Amino acid sequence: MKFTISQKELADTLAVVSYAVPNKPHHPILNNILLVADQQEQQILVTAFDLSLGIRVQCKSRIELEGKIALPAKLFTQVISSLPKQDITLEIVDNAAIITHSCGKCRIQTVSPQEFPSLPEIEGKNITLPAIKLLQALEATLFAASNDENKQVLAGVHFQFTNSSWEAAATDGHRLAVVSGIIETDEQLTETTQGNVDSNTVEITIPQPTLIELQKILGTVGDNSECTISIDNSIAVFTLPTIQITTRLLEGDYPKYSALIPRQFQHQVIVDRKLLDHALKRVGIVADQKNKIVKIICDYQHQQVTLSTESSDIAGAVESLNIKPQDDYQQQLVMGFNIKYLEQALKFIPTNEVLIHINQTTTPVVITPVDGILNQLILVMPVQLINNNSTAMKEDAANDNEEVVATEHISSTNEVNEKINVAAEAVETEEDVKDKNNVMKSDSSLQKNTAETKTNSRNSANSTPKPRGRKKKVAAA
Repeated sequence: MKFTISQKELADTLAVVSYAVPNKPHHPILNNILLVADQQEQQILVTAFDLSLGIRVQCKSRIELEGKIALPAKLFTQVISSLPKQDITLEIVDNAAIITHSCGKCRIQTVSPQEFPSLPEIEGKNITLPAIKLLQALEATLFAASNDENKQVLAGVHFQFTNSSWEAAATDGHRLAVVSGIIETDEQLTETTQGNVDSNTVEITIPQPTLIELQKILGTVGDNSECTISIDNSIAVFTLPTIQITTRLLEGDYPKYSALIPRQFQHQVIVDRKLLDHALKRVGIVADQKNKIVKIICDYQHQQVTLSTESSDIAGAVESLNIKPQDDYQQQLVMGFNIKYLEQALKFIPTNEVLIHINQTTTPVVITPVDGILNQLILVMPVQLINNNSTAMKEDAANDNEEVVATEHISSTNEVNEKINVAAEAVETEEDVKDKNNVMKSDSSLQKNTAETKTNSRNSANSTPKPRGRKKKVAAA
């Protein structure tokens, strides 16, 4: 094999496929990158695959001799990125890759390409979306997916595709992010995957790590590019003009999140997104670092919202913002929220203003963009505020005497973990019992030694010799 290619193009390609090189591979061959030179198409295919995520990139080059080789991913990437930004030539001589550049040569030993696993080929349904819309969908949902792999399907983003629309959702049990759009194509889905309830609906759940890498790649393609999603059983393939991403899907039924979203709301307010975000950051500095809870008072009469936090009588902060009530409610609404969840919700909404939908102080709150491009909503669970007798801040002495108690809904997985932890605490191992017995013996020995020491001290005190000499007579007064 022999080909000539631009150093920059090859370096950029290796940077993309390196996302699929595992840190701790199950097999040594997975530490390598596969290069295939196609003389007819005058291009090379660069592939990395960790058995769960695979990335293949096409590169235009001048092919003199076609062939296939596997090279150590990390070493090959470092060598290419360090070369001068000019054309380089790679040639295979005696199972070694000779890289020739303007300043010299470099030799890297190759690995047998026959051991490298091939990417799965699928023949399923194809859904085509604009790359920019898919990128916006990932930005609007990925933050809400669970980082705990033990939560299985919650550690990913759930997609639903119908004949004319698509929807993506992610939740970790504390918040929910949903975004949807329209499929602008004349093609319709005629087949279905196994286990789908709706004959015209395809549902898949894609792992969060795969979508993080896909998000990085989508940020590098043009705004006019399209992404075709091919689905077949437990495999999904994302195809871009020169990049193909293959991933395994998460197994299991995703929760029916649509039942958590209220259909009607009693109160709605519009607030400036950036002003609210900055206010949350300021009051979050002095908030209790363990709970990070903010108290929010919506004053409809004065069209104002007040944010306040307090940290164990050490620090506190109060911020006020103007709001635009969308109903005739004239009283105050007092609610508590986790600052982190509110900040992330506002961060991933692209509009200048947001519409906050409220029912009761302990029911889910929905935040949506005002005049957004996509149909987007973020559901956040409030926390319950319970009165106590603590001293409040001077700025809001009548309302800030409250202790925050989190009552967010958690998944059944957390409940199982709690039961396991309780059971684990109730069980003592034999080694623990032995350790306790040894401690008890040590304590008894220590007590015995202490008692003997006290007795010896008393005896020595009693046996102290009396001073010799005559007693002086005390003169009478």
